[in-house]
Amino acid sequence: MNEKLEIGGLAAEEIVEDHGTPLFVYDAERIRDQYRKLDDAFSSRYDDFMINFAVKSNFNPIIARLLVEEGAGLDCASKAEILLANEIGADEVMYTAPYNRKDEIEYAIEHGATVNLDSIFLPEKIDEMPEEICFRIDPGIGEGDHGLVFGGGDTKFGIPEERAVEAYRKAKERGAEKFGIHMMTGSNVRNPEYFGQITEKLLEIAGEIAEELDIEFEFVDVGGGLGVPYRPGDEELDIERTGENIIEKFQEGIEKYDIGRPQLRIEPGRYLVAQSGYLLSRVTGVKKKVGTEFVGIDTGMHHNLRPMLLDAYHEIRLAEDVEKPVDGKKTVVGPVCSSIDVMAEDRELPEMSEGDLVSIEDVGAYGFTMASHWNSRPLPAEVLVDDGEAEVIRKREGLRDVFHGTGLEK
Repeated sequence: MNEKLEIGGLAAEEIVEDHGTPLFVYDAERIRDQYRKLDDAFSSRYDDFMINFAVKSNFNPIIARLLVEEGAGLDCASKAEILLANEIGADEVMYTAPYNRKDEIEYAIEHGATVNLDSIFLPEKIDEMPEEICFRIDPGIGEGDHGLVFGGGDTKFGIPEERAVEAYRKAKERGAEKFGIHMMTGSNVRNPEYFGQITEKLLEIAGEIAEELDIEFEFVDVGGGLGVPYRPGDEELDIERTGENIIEKFQEGIEKYDIGRPQLRIEPGRYLVAQSGYLLSRVTGVKKKVGTEFVGIDTGMHHNLRPMLLDAYHEIRLAEDVEKPVDGKKTVVGPVCSSIDVMAEDRELPEMSEGDLVSIEDVGAYGFTMASHWNSRPLPAEVLVDDGEAEVIRKREGLRDVFHGTGLEK
């Protein structure tokens, strides 16, 4: 008997019978499990700990609300994400984005977000300095998959270490009384030792600032970058060891540099939601050409851009028979009129035929959030499976929705 793909206890085939394809499906319990595992690894070692979910990774309000109900705050990168945070009642909201316009910073302040400034010129765009301010510091260290490195070298992010004191001095002189310090240095890192290393460096910089300006810190935010395995054989991040490394260096640093007893914050996105997500798609046809077997599906780079943009790997399985043995190399392609619309190239896969249901996996982060209307194709629906029930959390677009704002949508 074939082993069928289940998501949150529901057969994928049953879900698409009701909701069609292509379709993003998320497993609510998997998200909760990831949150609780992460929270326990840190809060069991340091009681003043906060997880801020990086909304940029998945901006569906229902997903964000699920995490807020678990206790998360939200890390926002735009006005729209701050609006989302306010609408769902998030208690803690951080605004972090580079090269802001004045109106964006003002909006964040007016709507209760803690503003995290990425550049030393940004305080000049604030007419009335809020009581609490934070700066994103580049500690000169970075690591990540696919070239996604946000610290060190010539990355566009953060204030360099040598100008950190100057940034905080500006804010203090203009009336700020409470301070946070933040970094975000890498992406999808699965090395626990790395996180201890960058935490140690950030505390060293915080100590220098505290001593020079006679301030303490309300919070220290060590950013995100917690990785997940995408390829078969990839090791999972040892989150217990990661928590141990970060807390050890954090506690050593706050005592050594006498910067108070700040809250420890972390801002994961991918770690919380990536593995909860599936993109379900139908095979539209199979074609052999010049030695290549092309498997066409009804989704592509307009829904999941990571394989084309980053050469990222996503596991692809037959939902009706996840254990079906491979029978040769296939190239899985989408319907977009572009030669780079390739979900998987020369990958060992089982035999596939028109009408088969396939699952593209680990798309809960940076999947729908990076989707587009390329080729004037509507965006797919999103469904959340929770307690054995599948709920539509974003409606499938119709043809006229593609032209929203042009007058043609009427």
